[in-house]
Amino acid sequence: MAITELLEQQVDQRREGKECQFNGYLEDFLNLDQQLDPTTYQAFTKILELNPDVKICVGLRNEVNKTAISNQIIRYKDIFKLEGKAVCYPYILYGNVDGVDRALLFVPNEPYGYLYAKGYYYCLTEPGSEYIDCKNEIVAYASDSVDEIVSVYQQLYTKKAGALQRQLDHAKYEDYEQLKQDAIACANLLKQKAEEEIPTSENKEEKINSYVIRWFLVKKVVYVQYMVNKNLLNDVHEGNIKKQRNQAKINADEISFLSFSQMWRLN
Repeated sequence: MAITELLEQQVDQRREGKECQFNGYLEDFLNLDQQLDPTTYQAFTKILELNPDVKICVGLRNEVNKTAISNQIIRYKDIFKLEGKAVCYPYILYGNVDGVDRALLFVPNEPYGYLYAKGYYYCLTEPGSEYIDCKNEIVAYASDSVDEIVSVYQQLYTKKAGALQRQLDHAKYEDYEQLKQDAIACANLLKQKAEEEIPTSENKEEKINSYVIRWFLVKKVVYVQYMVNKNLLNDVHEGNIKKQRNQAKINADEISFLSFSQMWRLN
């Protein structure tokens, strides 16, 4: 089933559904009283002008797959303590244009948003997910530039999703090492912010869960991005997938975090 068909089946809160917050035409979403940051609002408005039929799924929820090999190997046990559909995807713009089904998984402007976007993508399309067969129809992206966001949307239906994703990845990171260093910095920033925000949070459990998800996304992208790199497999590990997997695990282990117990003790 195409990504457009799958997303159209998700029932939102307006229809007493629990799958997402909103699912329907982007025009209807923008007419609601939404607290969108200016960059996201302007980008979505321009995208609507390009395609009046574009739809958006906001806050799509999904469970963490405990049986997925990558989730087991990165050994971040706190993620499995979250109940229900813990992963919440910010925005997914989707539709069919001239017979081509595509979805743009978009993370609004924030530090290291691109890493989160790729992490979300790997969660959405991992083995066992209902979206796994749609992985070549989805592109993940984050940017603080209205023009860049609109440009990516314009290319969504004229290029193969995989080719466009590789183009965007290369524009953001010259190589894997640069991505990993960014991920390490991102994880450290999360620790700093958690120590500042959790003690004064009105809903401590919700805030802690949000940090667990973010550390999981960063670990996920560090592991999977290494595993899907065939150049690293052949040039560094001489075609030995076990050696590549071991190094990918080591890389994911470099992503530091605060444990559940540490965060609950913050005051």
